[in-house]
Amino acid sequence: MADNVDLQAQEREERGKNAARRLRASGMTPAVLYGEGNEAGGSTALAVPTRIVDYTLHHFGDNALYNIDFDGDTSTARVVDAQRDPVSGILVHVDFAPVNMRERIEITVPLAVIGEAPGVEEGGVLQQVAYEIQVESLPGDIPQEITLDVSSLGMNENLNLGDLTLPEGVTLLSEPEAVAATITAPTEITEEEMEAAGIVEEPTEEEVAAAEAAEGEGASEEDASEEGPAGQNVQA
Repeated sequence: MADNVDLQAQEREERGKNAARRLRASGMTPAVLYGEGNEAGGSTALAVPTRIVDYTLHHFGDNALYNIDFDGDTSTARVVDAQRDPVSGILVHVDFAPVNMRERIEITVPLAVIGEAPGVEEGGVLQQVAYEIQVESLPGDIPQEITLDVSSLGMNENLNLGDLTLPEGVTLLSEPEAVAATITAPTEITEEEMEAAGIVEEPTEEEVAAAEAAEGEGASEEDASEEGPAGQNVQA
């Protein structure tokens, strides 16, 4: 788990679209910090540094923890919602919820495949089926990602979520029998199937050269058949 991100915030006094535009133009993003255990009320309107939050979201996801400092108080929180402009992708608003560092929470964590699978060396195709999993942990133990080692995975074999090795203090909530990764034999496509799909295989340069050479030899033999002995033309 990465260290908490220190965030120097400002309490917002102005509301509305114009105020939000001015904030974003100054490098700040409008945000809300919900009250303890209550996302419906008791919230505080804040402005947070866009660059820091945007960088953290891109590199560490929604599970990063922030030490939000404003008016001399510090609150440990995590992002529960981040809104972006649908066209530009610019961060336009962030919602934070406080976390109790002694209380376990449910989170979604990315799943990454590592290792070289023997089944791939045999010609198989590795398919990652699950890309994230549900786990439970203390906020301070939240992993940035869970890795799935496929170095023992052979042809036509599966690895399930229950095969994952989780960090200490992290409990799997997803279905253990769910397939995480599999290796299957490559699918062979017949020429008829390719033609039916409108796929035309272009000849290679070697095949083109061989075809041209064959045409040249055929033309030479035809010319030779029209000549008599000593190269004289045969007159009918």
